[in-house]
Amino acid sequence: MFPIDIRTTYLSIVLINIINLILMILTYLQIKKRFPGTLLILLSFLMSAVGNILVFLRTLIPDWLSIPVGNFLIVSSCMMLLIGFEKFTSRKSNQIHNYILLTLFVVVHSYFTFEQPSLYFRLVNLASVYVLFCSQIAYLMLIRVSEDTKEITRKIGIIFILITAIQLYRLIYLLGNQNNNENYFNGDSAESLFILSWQIIVIFLAYSISLMYNKRLITELNTQEKKFSKAFHTTPFITILSKISDGKVFEVNNSIEEIAGYKASDLIGRKASDLKLWKNEKDREQFITTLLKNKIVKEHEYEFKKANGDCFSGLISAQIITINEEQCMIASVNDISIRKEAEQKLIESQESLRELNATKDKFFSIIAHDLRSPFNGIIGFTELLKSEVQESNYDGILEYAEIINSSSHHAMDLLTNLMEWTRSQTGRIAFHPKMVVIDDVIKETLTLFETLTEQKNIKVTLNLHIKTEQYVDQSMIEAILRNLISNAIKFTPNEGNLIISSIENENEFEIAIADSGIGIKEKDISNLFKIDNTHSSLGTNNEVGTGLGLILCKDFIDYHQGHISVKSTVGLGSTFTFSIPKKNVPAL
Repeated sequence: MFPIDIRTTYLSIVLINIINLILMILTYLQIKKRFPGTLLILLSFLMSAVGNILVFLRTLIPDWLSIPVGNFLIVSSCMMLLIGFEKFTSRKSNQIHNYILLTLFVVVHSYFTFEQPSLYFRLVNLASVYVLFCSQIAYLMLIRVSEDTKEITRKIGIIFILITAIQLYRLIYLLGNQNNNENYFNGDSAESLFILSWQIIVIFLAYSISLMYNKRLITELNTQEKKFSKAFHTTPFITILSKISDGKVFEVNNSIEEIAGYKASDLIGRKASDLKLWKNEKDREQFITTLLKNKIVKEHEYEFKKANGDCFSGLISAQIITINEEQCMIASVNDISIRKEAEQKLIESQESLRELNATKDKFFSIIAHDLRSPFNGIIGFTELLKSEVQESNYDGILEYAEIINSSSHHAMDLLTNLMEWTRSQTGRIAFHPKMVVIDDVIKETLTLFETLTEQKNIKVTLNLHIKTEQYVDQSMIEAILRNLISNAIKFTPNEGNLIISSIENENEFEIAIADSGIGIKEKDISNLFKIDNTHSSLGTNNEVGTGLGLILCKDFIDYHQGHISVKSTVGLGSTFTFSIPKKNVPAL
């Protein structure tokens, strides 16, 4: 055979590996991690380039670096390429056998490099491993992949069949032509021809991989375009694409005709503002301003006009996107007129029905049970008192009288709350605000409970700081205080603490009633002010309640456009705080 300088030839294959590496880097940057396995394929070309450089530098660098390490990188690049192609084609497999094969290659190559140096056996070892790895890649790209993918991977599979055939020929040639040459770059012409053929195949390999990526990218883009077009025109929302620069519409879906009565041809090439799709031009200007500022708008509700002049409510969402390096707007309008009307009617009906049922149930519950119980107690003890007096037994008279008195007060409080609540629910309660000294109202209300606080030995602390008169309904404020203070005393144990605070700021005044009582469970706090799920507990001395007082408090606070809140810890006490906005006295 004619002589070919192997080192010069190998230099060309090193340069081609470097060029291929650059090509794969550019491909990787173009794909931008779009497909799995791309990074592994890039690493494969990097390992191959570095390995071939190390082999080329043989005799110039240590043998351990140029022979075992260099060839390990070259062979490992094949295995890396196999794993990368498996990820790319979604055909993963167990690689344990290949790791064992790679390990055996390293052991054999190292043995015939250091223990018993033999270029011949190293070449046989290298050719054998190439055959095993490349045949797996060819089988993967031609057989294992799905039918849809074979069109994309077929060229790669054919290239690796050629590589397998060349390596197999090389192996057969080596087995039939053993020589004792130990300088690789002084090999025979057959090795030079092998390198030349390898060089040509490597060029086609990188080119084919790049084509494979581009073909898959084009296929997926075409598929996505079809999916987008179908979804775009079948979506039940009006969808419009327009340019930011001139506002002209260049695409609109078919729903524009179904919802608004316009044809797509009415909009394409024209500005949407020309058709007066918006009921209010100021709404459109506000929407455009918000979109340009935030780049995105989500579900803003506006009124739109149909082609026949009718109006409909719609939720519009829009976003500024870039198409062909030009800023565009994609906007979608969802007609919610029917849904909105139905939902509103349903909500109103449900809320009204729920409140009516809850009010009715609560009213009958109070009449049938809560109001009847204290009167039963009063009747029972008056009968007992009558009997004791007739028998001249006066020992328990005082105790019976105190129980009757307590029951009477409870019945009276309940009747008062019930009457006020009934008037509130039927809209017959009168709201008569006037200028009131709030701190004085607190002190006067507190005097009603002096007997109860003394009986339970409760320490009452006042922190009152409202310096000015407030424009409120005094009767309602008194009812609120009466119920909150009564509850605080009821749930505070003997020798407990009750703190009443008041404070004012620029916009509102606030009153807080804090006790050291039994507290309220967190799950029960949300039900305190609900008529359909009221919360009631026995006091520390078995005082009874209906939960109606807190509901009445909330109603009266709502009359003042105020707010009430609760903070409570079980075993430590509760704090009820309500705030009332300050209001100016109307001019006479």
